[in-house]
Amino acid sequence: MKKVLIFLLVIGVSGYLYAGYYVYNQAGSVPCAVWEGEQNNSPSEFTIWSEEYDIDPTPYFIPTYETVEIPVPNEEIILSAWWMETQKEGPTILLIHGLTSSKYSSGILLAAGILYHEGFNVLAIDMRDHGDSTCEDGYYSAGQKESDDSAAALGWLVDEKNIDPTKIGIYGQSLGALTALTTPAKSNNYSAMAVHDPPVDFETLVREEMIYQGFPEFLFQPLYHYALIFERVNITEVVPENALPRSNKQPILIFNGVLDERVLAHHTDDLIKIASENGIETTLYRYDDMGHVESIWGYTDEFAEAIVSFFQENLAS
Repeated sequence: MKKVLIFLLVIGVSGYLYAGYYVYNQAGSVPCAVWEGEQNNSPSEFTIWSEEYDIDPTPYFIPTYETVEIPVPNEEIILSAWWMETQKEGPTILLIHGLTSSKYSSGILLAAGILYHEGFNVLAIDMRDHGDSTCEDGYYSAGQKESDDSAAALGWLVDEKNIDPTKIGIYGQSLGALTALTTPAKSNNYSAMAVHDPPVDFETLVREEMIYQGFPEFLFQPLYHYALIFERVNITEVVPENALPRSNKQPILIFNGVLDERVLAHHTDDLIKIASENGIETTLYRYDDMGHVESIWGYTDEFAEAIVSFFQENLAS
């Protein structure tokens, strides 16, 4: 009987961890590449892939830029980035793309062009396992490792470009927004942050995402334990709820599309609550007719006015 019980226990644990592996592999893998539809994009010329929104990108093209490499301290990770300079040691914005995206994204390049033509320096990075950066393992880690990347990029701006943290802002889309919100756990070398449809409560997000992809939400627990044991990543260790209290209360600008099916609108409400509890000022632009990171296309002029004025007001000149 004892051997039978041990056998059943081994089978049960193996099945539990295999379920975690399966979900982790399906939901957590990223291509370590640039999406083929954006491979020809660059700051100097890019195409907007949208049949719904008729936007002329040419006013946002950036004529000169530099491809740079940023090492992540104490890791064998090199981040590929585009450096777009308007004024030496002037106000600068770090741009962080979303999941499976890259600095080649037309959304990132549109934001870059908006900011650059208003006098900001811009640094657009590829996070690890994305774009041209080091392919570590082909998985994303829910901001755990990605926040090391954003911290490294901020350090590069301070150390290599001699830009004072009072002149540095961050703008992140989706996973890039989550990465921005977890960055204070690793670095406070910035003075203002803008986030676009940010995931906030990651466990809730994963459960919602699994439902979206057709998995039962209870599989979060085997996913969590598989990642912890075999990948040595605690996917809930650093989250906005425990990272923002370690910030210097830098203000946050939030863009949210209520129709977002990937990151439900309650995440923005959660962020506002966390910020309020920690004395962090927030400014919200909410759109009842927009989906995930759609408002940059649907309300380009308003987006541009909002993000430019926000950084002008909150960064040293």
